[in-house]
Amino acid sequence: MKIRWLLLLAPSIQAVIVDIVNPRNFSVQLDSSGSLLYTLTGGPQIAGCWLMNLKVGSTQFRNVMIDTGSSDLVLPSNHLNAYSGTTYNTDGRFQYGNTVTSGYAGGSQWIGGFFADGINIGGSETNALFAAMFHQTANNLVADGSSTQGIFGLAFDGISRTNVQPRTVFSAFVNAGVFAQNVFAFRGCPATTSTRSYLEFGATDSSLTCGGGDLQWVAITSASYYVVNVVAVYVGGTQVSLPNNWQSDYEGGSIVDSCTTLLLLPTAIFNTFANAILSSGALSKAGMSSSIQNAFLYQYVGVSTAYFKINYAALPTFSITMQGATSGGTVTLTLSGYNYIQGDGHGYVYFPVASTSSSSIILGGTIFQEYYIVFDRSGARVGFGPGCDCASNRNAAVVVSNSIGYNPPPSGNSGGSSGGSSDGTTTGTLSGQSIVVKTSNAQKRYLARRKYHISLVCTLIFVF
Repeated sequence: MKIRWLLLLAPSIQAVIVDIVNPRNFSVQLDSSGSLLYTLTGGPQIAGCWLMNLKVGSTQFRNVMIDTGSSDLVLPSNHLNAYSGTTYNTDGRFQYGNTVTSGYAGGSQWIGGFFADGINIGGSETNALFAAMFHQTANNLVADGSSTQGIFGLAFDGISRTNVQPRTVFSAFVNAGVFAQNVFAFRGCPATTSTRSYLEFGATDSSLTCGGGDLQWVAITSASYYVVNVVAVYVGGTQVSLPNNWQSDYEGGSIVDSCTTLLLLPTAIFNTFANAILSSGALSKAGMSSSIQNAFLYQYVGVSTAYFKINYAALPTFSITMQGATSGGTVTLTLSGYNYIQGDGHGYVYFPVASTSSSSIILGGTIFQEYYIVFDRSGARVGFGPGCDCASNRNAAVVVSNSIGYNPPPSGNSGGSSGGSSDGTTTGTLSGQSIVVKTSNAQKRYLARRKYHISLVCTLIFVF
């Protein structure tokens, strides 16, 4: 079925820029031992997807999670269980197709149907299909009505739960000419900064990168999720052995997913990384005992920067090299300790990296607040540029390098220039220029969560 009337009513414009919110709401309680227990948004589950507002018909929804790991706009209907907040009234409205069941990686599931109405994003509107939930898993909610009111999926149409054309909200906006290009750009800024975060639909704006730097493009190898091909991983400049079944998940690649909490690494790679951090001595010299180091690296425990002064420069770098969009080329992202130890905006820092039994990497929220990321759907590529906090940001106190390197193909054709190293990777350069990002010591935000839930309570070490 194709609903042609969905493509009416939409004026043609170039781009839509929407403010998005870094989720950093906390509730605090003091336990008997004198440590502060921070229960992150969502109770014992971390609710850390980036959030935005949008309108459906006459109904305004707030705190809608932005998810590049799913395709549908999913909102609560007036019949949804275990929910207290704004809903969409489906009574008397036509449902397209059969009732469907769907779910997310963390175990939350929903049952619902697809409906059509005017979708307003940043003041621009067109008619589109969206899913209204009738039921959700009560012990693992998709949305609760207060911290979250739905999920806006931005992945490709192929993993949508409906076959009615256009299958997704994003495609409806592109087809109607509201978004001039089949592209969107994501600038997510840390919780430790006052710099605004944006989601730009239909175009890209280099002024949203730090210093207006160029983008380096990675090939999308499968148009379902945003699947990329990681060809090498380095810890402290040394190449790490990849698992024998490397990238056997996600259609033979790794994925770029805004609503996954962490940078998720296959177990062997994660262990190599964590051991290198321990061996650097940066944590022990900051005053962390062995048990605190273990909790910090393996149990998502945040530590107070008032009591633990980490020497970030002593920490090893972590690099991911991916297949470039230019044939034969590669793009390398290098995170320093300033980048992968991230702050919550309340004086605590975390290590938002974890192991997974998967053989693939998920480039989750940890990456999204470090880079300006452009999803060029029609060009089948993802672009990475320097992220937030330029020299003009007075909250920034420490200069760090966000290295985005491009290695041209062996023939030397096109791309950016390379500041290559002995192992063939590029470090510290982007199109031949050094990238400097200013940031505070606790510069990065706490764990963002995917609808991929992480069931835990973070105990933040606070010394009296």
